Amino acid sequence: MNFFCYIVFFLHIQLCLSSGKFEIELERLINRKGLNINGTCCNGPDRFFTCVQSCKTFIRFCLRNQNPNLDNINRPLTFNNDECTYSFDETPILGGNNIDFTRLPYRVNLIVLPFKFSWMGDFVLQVDIFNDKTYDGQPHLGSARELIMSTTIRSVIYPNSSWHHSQTIDSSLTSHEFSFRYRVSCSTNFYGSQCSRFCSPLSSHSRCDPHTGDIICQQGWTGMDCNKAICRQDCQHGHCLNQPGQCLCHHGWTGSHCETPIKPLMKIISEKFQCQNNGKYIESKCECPSDFHGLLCDERICLNGGLSSSDKCICPPGYQGKQCEIEIKCPICRNNGRCEDNKCVCPKEFIGQYCEIDIRLIQKKERKILSMELIILLLFIVIFLSILMIVTCLFYKYYNQRQKQLKQIQQISFEKIWTIENSSKNIFQESNEKIPEKKDINTKLKQTDVQASLV
Repeated sequence: MNFFCYIVFFLHIQLCLSSGKFEIELERLINRKGLNINGTCCNGPDRFFTCVQSCKTFIRFCLRNQNPNLDNINRPLTFNNDECTYSFDETPILGGNNIDFTRLPYRVNLIVLPFKFSWMGDFVLQVDIFNDKTYDGQPHLGSARELIMSTTIRSVIYPNSSWHHSQTIDSSLTSHEFSFRYRVSCSTNFYGSQCSRFCSPLSSHSRCDPHTGDIICQQGWTGMDCNKAICRQDCQHGHCLNQPGQCLCHHGWTGSHCETPIKPLMKIISEKFQCQNNGKYIESKCECPSDFHGLLCDERICLNGGLSSSDKCICPPGYQGKQCEIEIKCPICRNNGRCEDNKCVCPKEFIGQYCEIDIRLIQKKERKILSMELIILLLFIVIFLSILMIVTCLFYKYYNQRQKQLKQIQQISFEKIWTIENSSKNIFQESNEKIPEKKDINTKLKQTDVQASLV
């Protein structure tokens, strides 16, 4: 039953973990004219046979098995993620028309497609390069997009091989070029030509064979978990105590190989001969209970490779009890975790039932989420304050113009009234001043008329 549980647990670990990864390292994309696959501009109008704005380029990767129905060249081009039976990934916007991925950070130009099955060798990799039409800077599944170019690789590759190079050149009017390289490698603790052999050393005295995935014990150690020390050669009546090359003699024995008895076996009087641990003296020797042996029943029988000391058994890893008869059902602890009381005790950087969760990655994601929310909040505040300042400035400008207009109207009306009053006063004064002048002129005219008549 214990063995069956171990097998179930082992299979569960294998299913939960990624057995391997398909790695893609981007190299270069050239889209000289900024065109889609149909010859139209990605963004903006076409002026004098030149696209005004550059493309917003992102890439979709679809890894699947070879399928005659999907590999039909006459089949219309579709973008169904369910067809990516092995793995699928989609990048954010990586750049514009021409991108040199070798100058970008390593994690940006490296695409990792994990898989959780035995790698069979044959595969189909479809790479589709799109222009984002959402205009928000981040494409998402199902978002508006336009196809720039597409390339498909159908080949056979095995894990731990060298990089394979791929280059696609479109010699039509669009003049697209795209190059990258790819390989397959097994994940940690997975080995073999199909990444199907799981191997996790359970002690510091073992390691995994890099080709077959078999556990190899270091020199001087043996056992399923390589925790049993190999005693000195020709050690007859002795044992090892967690160190290879030892020969610690059992009770009643001595010598370099524990081959010499301390007291020769002889008949002794039953009155003087005392059997220990409920042993009975029968026919000149002690008949020991099931869990003890030795001349005086003073040596405890230890099971499962346990070592007998003066009063107890020193049990190997994975066993406990007076005779090491109880098997500890301990899980396989990852990331240097140790098993205590059938549970994994994890280092401070890891959590989880098997120490499989890295706290640092979670904290980084939370920091990213918090920083993104903080950026959005700050952006919203800046936009709000900017709008408020613009409205305030417009209102203040309108208010000043209105006050100026009112002052001008008041000043104009006051000047008109003042000029009218002054003009009326001047006319009245002029009329009063000119009355005596007119009288003098009239008298002079009359005198001239009289003189003329006399002549």
